[in-house]
Amino acid sequence: MSRAAVERGLILAVTLVLIGLLALTMAGFVFFVKAETAGIHARSDGEQARLAAESGLEELVSILRDSPHDATAWFDVPTRFRHALVWAQEFDRDSDPVAQMGSRQEYIDSGEALLPSWRYSLVARRFDGPPDTMRFGVTPESAKLNLNFATEEQLTKLFSPLLLDIGIENPSRLVDALLDWRDADDDVRTNGAESEQYRALTPAYDAKNGPFDTVDELLLVKGFSAAVLYGEDINRNGILDENEDDGETSEPFYDNGDGVLNPGIAPFLTVWAREVDTAIDNKPRINLNLDAGAINAAVAAVFDETDNQQEVVISQEAIDFLLGLKAQNFNFSQLRSVADLYVSDEERDAVAAVAAEPNLPAPQIPQELLASPVTLEDLGALMDRFSVRNPQQANAAIVGTFNINAAPSRVLELIPGITPEAVDAIVATRGSLERADLMTPAWPLTRAGVDPTTFKQIAPFLTTKAYQFHVEALGYGDHVQL
Repeated sequence: MSRAAVERGLILAVTLVLIGLLALTMAGFVFFVKAETAGIHARSDGEQARLAAESGLEELVSILRDSPHDATAWFDVPTRFRHALVWAQEFDRDSDPVAQMGSRQEYIDSGEALLPSWRYSLVARRFDGPPDTMRFGVTPESAKLNLNFATEEQLTKLFSPLLLDIGIENPSRLVDALLDWRDADDDVRTNGAESEQYRALTPAYDAKNGPFDTVDELLLVKGFSAAVLYGEDINRNGILDENEDDGETSEPFYDNGDGVLNPGIAPFLTVWAREVDTAIDNKPRINLNLDAGAINAAVAAVFDETDNQQEVVISQEAIDFLLGLKAQNFNFSQLRSVADLYVSDEERDAVAAVAAEPNLPAPQIPQELLASPVTLEDLGALMDRFSVRNPQQANAAIVGTFNINAAPSRVLELIPGITPEAVDAIVATRGSLERADLMTPAWPLTRAGVDPTTFKQIAPFLTTKAYQFHVEALGYGDHVQL
């Protein structure tokens, strides 16, 4: 073979190698460009989704400004908070195909070109009703048990069924440790722990000996773990995922595989719930323990018939009765709540029966109240407008109350003095009531059929007001199927 032929073959080989290297370089460059482009699009879509979620939060804030205590406006409102349209290129909310079809999944599966659009949903867990279902709205913190004011009995009652479901049979050790962490002393309860025990850990730390700042702070307390706080829902998305329902096959290894999500104790606890002693319209309640002159002036200001803006519906007989009691120096501080001013016919009959048969149990009703003209129609506005708190505590926050318009049955069961029948009646009734009925805590008696004796026991712990909310906002786009 001639030298020229060899050189030509060598040049060809080098050329092919160079072409191959250039091809690999170009392929790598193209892959890099596509990856960068995909990353930019993904980041852009993620940012758009975040902004859509923030739009949902801003819209909620606007709603709460107008209706903070109106559960019908924010608790479970799928027409407002499910697939709500933020922006679309070719349609608005009135012509939204998702709203017209009734289902976003149906729109995606329709085969039609998905037009550029961004949406949000506000989601929350539904604890009463079909298991592992969601509602579209937000959760007031007043629908939970306040961790800093809960009693030992309330904590034990909440923890027991939830922890038993994940194999923890002795909640008392957790309750003791929680109370030791929260109380101000260094005395160790039977199953508790104080700073001496925590200092033996690595890293060492002291017991708080003060109120909790967050629910997650429980993870510092002896015996508490992610399993206790979050149950089987280790990613805290409110949905029973496959790995959370397969027993010991995968994390979490403690799930029982029963097809029902155990949410742990965290969703039922709060450190934020508190309210001020005001009526629904934010005007201070009239404290019946003040002097007669102050009460007369406050009543005249609130119930002035010439004020057309007032919507307070209380009979003149009820107002005159209250003022008459005050004129007689009646001790309103002996009342558990304003609800005690209502006396039912059954209670009057029970008092009369005791007069005839002294051995019968006597209702705890002051003699002066047996002539009360307060009716069920008066009671809602009375409970909203008046207070029997100690005047020295008038400016202190009210804690330890439960929002009966939103609290799940597991939380309602913790109200002191409540019966299972009353819990069932509250949960079964509230979804069918109108806004006007739900605005004051009188409705379990006036609309749900809770008996007067039970209602008066639970009335001091009831509220329909909400000042702090837990919000889960999701943003997503139809065209990117996020």
